[in-house]
Amino acid sequence: MPYPSTIDGIIGAWVGAFLTLAIYSYILYKETRVYRFAEYLYVGSSFAVSLAISTTQIYKQIILRIASGEYIYIIGVILGLMLLTLPFKSVRWISRYPVAFLMGLGFGVTIRGALTANIIGQIRGSITPPGATATALSWFNFAWICLGTLLIISYFTFTVEHTGWYFYPTKLGRYILLVGLGAYYGNTVQFRMTMLAGRVEYLLRVFKIIPWP
Repeated sequence: MPYPSTIDGIIGAWVGAFLTLAIYSYILYKETRVYRFAEYLYVGSSFAVSLAISTTQIYKQIILRIASGEYIYIIGVILGLMLLTLPFKSVRWISRYPVAFLMGLGFGVTIRGALTANIIGQIRGSITPPGATATALSWFNFAWICLGTLLIISYFTFTVEHTGWYFYPTKLGRYILLVGLGAYYGNTVQFRMTMLAGRVEYLLRVFKIIPWP
């Protein structure tokens, strides 16, 4: 894609460059009015886009379905309207019912997903040995995951005092846990650096230091 040649393209590129520098000015210098302007603009535009998407989804997923005869969605509309009573003290108690319903529904869905992904899936992945054509590295990874899982679980066993022979597996489990947390933190930092590299590359293209792809 060549450098923008139209007026709207050039303005868009320079506005993006200005907002990028404004956001990163908080890190490079300090919080200024320019940074707050960019922050408020980002929050406001994000809210506007979210509102437009939500309105479109409500119209397509609820209004049109109710108009076509699927009256079950009226229950969702009623619950949503009940939430709008929250700012008014005299009828605020009405909003407690949809809030309780949403919390119970969200809790049930979250628990089911967490059990399947974080507990059952982890146990199944830890105790399932590699296939017949697995390499030595696959068997090493399997043994390492099994051993590491058991050692970390032993570290979080608080019903037994971590003394005597039980001290060493719990200590090793703690070290393995720290290695895992370090790798997780490293991935997070790498992701942030990738985002920074992308914005720096964008600025270099706007200033015509490197060519556009």
